[in-house]
Amino acid sequence: MDGYYFVWIRGLDGRPMPQIWHADQFFGPEWKFRHVMARHILDARMREMGLDRLTKLFPAPRGTDEAV
Repeated sequence: MDGYYFVWIRGLDGRPMPQIWHADQFFGPEWKFRHVMARHILDARMREMGLDRLTKLFPAPRGTDEAV
């Protein structure tokens, strides 16, 4: 994997939290991936956008059944 991803994770309080991950972050502890709700690859143009803009392009998943 190469590149960057816009990721929705389940926060400690159970609510979706937006983050930007480098592809290398997907090679880590298994527990981390149970919290990933959705991910979207970012092209060069999208990488320069802030989280607020990305959350509008990729809204938070509604339920737990919308996993990656």
